[in-house]
Formats: sequence, C-alpha cells, structure tokens
Amino acid sequence: MPAIKVLAGSAGVYWTLAPQGTARPYCVLQSQDQGGISTPRLGSLGWSGLITVKAIADSLQAAETLLALVAPAMDGLSAPASYDLSVRFVRPLALPVDEDGVWQAGLIWEVILERE
Repeated sequence: MPAIKVLAGSAGVYWTLAPQGTARPYCVLQSQDQGGISTPRLGSLGWSGLITVKAIADSLQAAETLLALVAPAMDGLSAPASYDLSVRFVRPLALPVDEDGVWQAGLIWEVILERE
C-alpha cells in the first residue's frame, strides 16, 4: 500500500473498510476473492486474485479525481524478495450512490504474485 498512499496524497487508504466517521475523500482496497477475506500468508507458489480500489468522496468528480491519482500506483507495486509480480487492469467497477450522497468510483485489477 505505500505506493498507493503516496499518490493518494492526504486521502486515507484502508484495507476492506474505513473506520466509521473517516473524513472523505479516501480509498478502500478490497480482495474480490473468497468473499474478500484476509489471507495472512502467501502460499508456497504465491498468490493471485482480483483487487478492487474504490475512491469514496462527496461528489462523483472528487471520487473519479482521487481514483485517477491512485490508479497509476498499481503499476508501481513491487514484489517481496524472491517473487515476481504482475498487475493487469481488468475493468471499472459500477457503484451506486449511497443514500447519504456518498459517491464511489472503482477499478478492478488482477494481481499475480509468483515465486521466482
């Protein structure tokens, strides 16, 4: 997440869910595999799956602007020692407006981490 935090500027970046009351705008990263559960360790051969980055803001324009800043960070992710990493954009994520006027924009990537 450090590469994404740099591009997100002052916006927070959270895994799965931001704490209640977090000031907008912010980003949430979520795994789309196995119901989004956390995987605390890599398998012996690595890991692959879909990752969603969502930008949450008070307007659609603000959410899209934040997401546009964060999206290039996916290309800048680096692998842990002795692993190869590939990241491929899959598609945008369609998200409805929240009842409270909270706007979201999202993108999905396929991430493959393989042992060298």
